[in-house]
Amino acid sequence: TVSEASEKYRKLNNPGSYVGPWLNETVPYLVEPMDVLQDHNFTGMVFAGPAQCGKTDTALNWLLYSVVCDPADMMIVQTTGPTARDFSMRRIDRLHRHSPAIGNMLTIGKQGDNTFDKTYKGGMLLTLSWPSINELSGKPIPRLWLTDYDRMPENVDREGSPFDLARKRATSFRSFGMCAAESSPGFTVENPKWARKTPHEAPPTRGILSLYNRGDRRRWYWTCVNKKCGKPFEPSFDLLEYPTSADKMESAENAMLRCPHCRQAYAHNPTQYAPGKHELNHSGQWVRDGMRWTGKGFVGTGIRSDIASFWLK
Repeated sequence: TVSEASEKYRKLNNPGSYVGPWLNETVPYLVEPMDVLQDHNFTGMVFAGPAQCGKTDTALNWLLYSVVCDPADMMIVQTTGPTARDFSMRRIDRLHRHSPAIGNMLTIGKQGDNTFDKTYKGGMLLTLSWPSINELSGKPIPRLWLTDYDRMPENVDREGSPFDLARKRATSFRSFGMCAAESSPGFTVENPKWARKTPHEAPPTRGILSLYNRGDRRRWYWTCVNKKCGKPFEPSFDLLEYPTSADKMESAENAMLRCPHCRQAYAHNPTQYAPGKHELNHSGQWVRDGMRWTGKGFVGTGIRSDIASFWLK
């Protein structure tokens, strides 16, 4: 799977932060979105989440998997030409340099390794692009990834959304084609009086959350660690509590999240009084809209869609 290949072959070199192999246990909420990229029941994957949660690393892991394990042409679409160039130098070139499994597969020479095109010994071609009708038409490509979707033009040269135009590139590959998009939500809610019709429905808006609503609407749930409770719940802003303090920074640093069932307190980092967020993530689970997680299994019938969509709060 993509997540298994990431742990086996991906190496990170971020001095001052982390140097070592990719560890799925650090970001367990990315395992299912990574593995669904090769699930033939879906032809689209949408991931909405906050900044710096690893969204873009999922694209790099998919690229590594595609080169080392299952070669197929791939296009990564950035917001503009300059950002595509920066992504090529800052992310792709470093991936090649620090992860020998993919770096050794790169063909030698300018034709095989330039800013916007990478060719690998297995015959695979990677293209780095941006949303224009010339870039998103006339090219049969089985794997496509759109980054920072809410900062892209909503209508590319009056031909349609970047996601729908990109998906057409993979149509001829049928269930072997996949188009993925990720972003932090960047548009305002269009109807402030909106009331959700299903538990996981996103508010009416544009961009990544509108794509999320077209999919099966998965949300990330935690299980309360209190042995007297043990019930699943979705972490959200309305469960946060801030201690009263004249110092706003002190209040923010000591914020707690409360289990909605038993009021168990959770901290960002573990303390002697409260477990930390990362401990909860290790027992986390994605739940589709229409289904309920009991902590031991699922009940109900989830929404059916050919798009697997994820919203990490």
